[in-house]
Amino acid sequence: MLFAGIDIAKHDHVIGAVDERGRSLSKPMAFKNSQAGFEKLAAYLGGLSDDKADVMVGMEATGHYWLACFCFLSEQGYDVAVINPLRTDAMRRFRNGGRVKTDAIDCAVIADTLRCGDFEPSRLADEKMMSLRQMTRLQQAMTESAADLKRQIIVALDQVFPEYGTLFSDMFGETSRAFLKRCPTPEECESIDIRTLANLLDRASHGKLGREKAASLKKAAKGSCGIRLANDAFSFQIKMLAKQIEFIEEQISEVDAKIKALLDEVEPLILTVPGVSYKLGAQIVAEIGDVKRFKNAAAIVKYAGINPSKNQSGTFEGEVNHITKQGSPYLRRALYLAAMAQLKCRAPLYDYYLKKRGEGKAHREALIAVARKLVHVIYAVLSKQEPYDPAYSSSSESKTL
Repeated sequence: MLFAGIDIAKHDHVIGAVDERGRSLSKPMAFKNSQAGFEKLAAYLGGLSDDKADVMVGMEATGHYWLACFCFLSEQGYDVAVINPLRTDAMRRFRNGGRVKTDAIDCAVIADTLRCGDFEPSRLADEKMMSLRQMTRLQQAMTESAADLKRQIIVALDQVFPEYGTLFSDMFGETSRAFLKRCPTPEECESIDIRTLANLLDRASHGKLGREKAASLKKAAKGSCGIRLANDAFSFQIKMLAKQIEFIEEQISEVDAKIKALLDEVEPLILTVPGVSYKLGAQIVAEIGDVKRFKNAAAIVKYAGINPSKNQSGTFEGEVNHITKQGSPYLRRALYLAAMAQLKCRAPLYDYYLKKRGEGKAHREALIAVARKLVHVIYAVLSKQEPYDPAYSSSSESKTL
């Protein structure tokens, strides 16, 4: 068996190969991340062996830059393993103490990691699963963008209208937004006619607020201690940010509709798990992918990076073991939020949380334990292709901390 390692980058990749004894087979070769470059790659691999089954190719999961090369090699009939960079880092430290790092060395390290490890060929998710993953990650990115814009508005208001946070129950609700798009500074609020302001509030609140609220806003504006410098600039900034938030949230609604349709088609059974919403269910399913690639629930726990680390030497054993955080950050985040949802809606695993708290676990430790338990429930639902059964929640989980 021959092992080829590819050091992935944005524009240029480097490939090297070793035999079963770790001996280099050829000088490392650079090739472009392009069709011409991939054809050059195919020629290189063909020169190693006429039988594609004799060659296994490895590459690190470097951002998204590996995907095109992976697809090309898979279509060519090669077995390709996508390797966690933590594995190659360990091999690099073993080979040279980790002090020397070049593209040529890196591709050899990847090939050696592939040779020494027990790797199975990686498989991409099917088209619909990949679409779901793209949509859920887009949704998360857009949600974070909207949250960042809201923080910018708060920073601006803290300077020009520091009392604003107490004037509306929801600073970014429909009524507050309508106000911010019209008169976000105390100076503008004071100058606007009270009837005009009352009508604006009435329309935005669907008749719940009117002249009385308008009067209280004008009173707050008059007594504001905010700065009176660069008001035009602050006003323009807040109005523009409010419009951007509105636009992004409209787009998020469109993305949500696509996610709902995809999840209904790909894996609707996830929604039978108590406390799992469309949003979280879609994220969890998208990041797990084909559940058959995991031999058990513990493998998903490890993939999510919520498995506990171990601190033990001789007779010493650490009392506090943090989670490894070495897996998928997207799946880890979704599971953590799903565990929080278990508490909020008093789902079946809420009792499990209370049990862990009773054992002396801190809130976060107990919450992570719930997330791990939830993985076992989700694995049972997805692997058996059956709706949620309460017995899944009561079944024991091995080595839960």
